Amino acid sequence: MNAMPYVSFHDFFPKVAEKETRTFRVLDGKALEYSLPPDEYGLLEMFCGEKGCDCRRVLFSVISRRQSKILAVIAYGWEERAFYARWMRSSTPEDIDLLKGPCLNLASEQSVLAPAILRMVELVLEDEMYVERLKRHYGMFKRRIEGRRGKT
Repeated sequence: MNAMPYVSFHDFFPKVAEKETRTFRVLDGKALEYSLPPDEYGLLEMFCGEKGCDCRRVLFSVISRRQSKILAVIAYGWEERAFYARWMRSSTPEDIDLLKGPCLNLASEQSVLAPAILRMVELVLEDEMYVERLKRHYGMFKRRIEGRRGKT
């Protein structure tokens, strides 16, 4: 797998990102249940900036509000497994799992909290409306990368 240049959605669409960046909170009483310290965690979206690439994936840099740092980088592809098998030209289940996700991004540094954060992100991704928002953001981003105009 080639390393692709991922770029923050916020860099191109700061107003949209400010309004639509997903967060989740772990409250004091739930910290043990979720194996995460009480905090607010932001899912900052990054998309592939390579022209002509249509990987249909997002990398989430998950940032802690209290610690002000990235604690996990999670890859997520929303298409069916068959799409990634064709796109990657591979049917190896391990390859497809890394593309489809959600999973911890192997090329990124991860904190000790990353596995617990991944479980929370898996819950967040059960929200179909949020996944549709990710697809819309991806479309906006790719149109900008490709130099095409479109809805923002």
